[in-house]
Amino acid sequence: SHEIRTPLNAITGMAYLIRHAGISAEQARRLDTLEAASRHLLQVINAILDLSKIEAGRLELSFGSVDLNAIVSSCLGIMQPQSNRDRVIMRLQLSAKLPPVVADERSVRQIILNLLSNASKFTEPGGQVIISTALTDQGEAVIRVRDTGVGMTEVEIQAAMEPFRQLSNARGRGGTGLGLPLTKALVEANRAVFSIKSKTR
Repeated sequence: SHEIRTPLNAITGMAYLIRHAGISAEQARRLDTLEAASRHLLQVINAILDLSKIEAGRLELSFGSVDLNAIVSSCLGIMQPQSNRDRVIMRLQLSAKLPPVVADERSVRQIILNLLSNASKFTEPGGQVIISTALTDQGEAVIRVRDTGVGMTEVEIQAAMEPFRQLSNARGRGGTGLGLPLTKALVEANRAVFSIKSKTR
């Protein structure tokens, strides 16, 4: 982790200095590519490290009282600019009766961002992603992410849950194939249940 992150931080730091040194529009566009690549690489590194820690039983979680509605709203705000660029509508439906839950706030935030990003990736322009919270009759808090995307077959769902497996219908976007496996692992680390229901169009 240290050997990879140190040079990566040097790259992003140098990019920041260059951007504020007065550069041309063409140089700024190239710098945007560099910074986007650096952010993507850092996300990949963090995903691999988190998955490795979970598999080794060494992921450190800090459990406390968590307001799911507040986290969901915050994550939707983070994803909104990306969904606007992709012309994907993101909607929010929050349960007013949802009580606080005991969970690790950082990983819950990562879970929601992963699910929203994944749903947006597989949804065509003009489609919708709806994230909602609910309280079941058994008193369990639930977060649901629904989308109008292309959907998956049972075989594709099984493949998507394997690390480093990528589906071919992600609207031409790249990825590491770690999103769903890491999300499921983080959900289970928070003593919750993860499930997917899908159908193809």
